[in-house]
Amino acid sequence: MKIEVQAFINQIQDQTYLTDEYELPTPDPFVADGILAQLKPAIDKAIEKQALASFSVLTECAGEPVKVTLETGIVNLPLQYIKKVNQFFELDDQAEVNLYLYVTSPLINRSNMRIDLIGTVASFEEAAAANWTKIADLLTKDLEAVVIGSQAPKEELVEKKAPAKKKAAPKKKATTKKKAPAKKTTAKKTATKKTTTKKTTTKKKTTKKAD
Repeated sequence: MKIEVQAFINQIQDQTYLTDEYELPTPDPFVADGILAQLKPAIDKAIEKQALASFSVLTECAGEPVKVTLETGIVNLPLQYIKKVNQFFELDDQAEVNLYLYVTSPLINRSNMRIDLIGTVASFEEAAAANWTKIADLLTKDLEAVVIGSQAPKEELVEKKAPAKKKAAPKKKATTKKKAPAKKTTAKKTATKKTTTKKTTTKKKTTKKAD
């Protein structure tokens, strides 16, 4: 089963694919049988119709949510990330439609999700029994990982408080020191004595006339 990438995106965005969610009390024991009993009829019908589909079972383990999803897609990303699909293909490409198993839980691993490729939708019916065995085996391992995660000592999530920002000390006003007035360097003027040349007044001799 192949589909044009743009057509795939359109169907997912328009929500014209087959989908449903089922709630299930925590299985006891926590095994795959009860979960797959919910998913198998819906997935078989979708594959028979060669239709896009996403079916999920919601349950919990040790008080934490566990979501098991069987979903058709053209890349190993849940359909909720449809906007990222065009990063892997050209929009006019023809892409093979596969069946994926997703197990989502904070208990399963650090990324909170495990993804397993089951195979192509086109070839699923040719070996349906073997494919369902494969799904059961993979889901069993995933659920075992969830149980192990639930038994691990819970790390106390200490919220690292960001250190309070120190209040910036008020900036000291830059005091520009007033420069002491520069001392006037008064160059002592050496008084230059005026050399006054005395005019020598020559007295006119008055000659008395004789009587």
